[in-house]
Amino acid sequence: MLLGNSFIDGWICERRERVSIERNFICFGMLLFVLGCAEMRDYTGIRNGSFGLDIQRGFDEGGVKKDYCLLKEGVDLVARDTKDEVVSKLGFPDKIGNTLDGCEKWVYKGDKISLFFKEHRLTSWEFFKEE
Repeated sequence: MLLGNSFIDGWICERRERVSIERNFICFGMLLFVLGCAEMRDYTGIRNGSFGLDIQRGFDEGGVKKDYCLLKEGVDLVARDTKDEVVSKLGFPDKIGNTLDGCEKWVYKGDKISLFFKEHRLTSWEFFKEE
């Protein structure tokens, strides 16, 4: 009878250790998942006390896959470029303004393009025709 109880006690202790290891493994996996999704902060925000997704301006045709713009030979703009990188590629803009959704708008009349920045990063652009 003593042999049976010690066997059961040993099995219970072994089971507890296994559950503890599994729990630690799951917690570690969840931590890695959360750290891997750290850039989700770029797509979410708090406005007027409510939490929601930030809807960003598109990239013209093919906007789902397109995150770059080729202006001329050797000049390419990439989404998330900094203002300094854009100035080094195109020079200073002809006109600077703000949009209603809080973006900073730079207009280059020679290249017929408007660039939109949010928090010092290029978010989108649009081409225009001079009239």
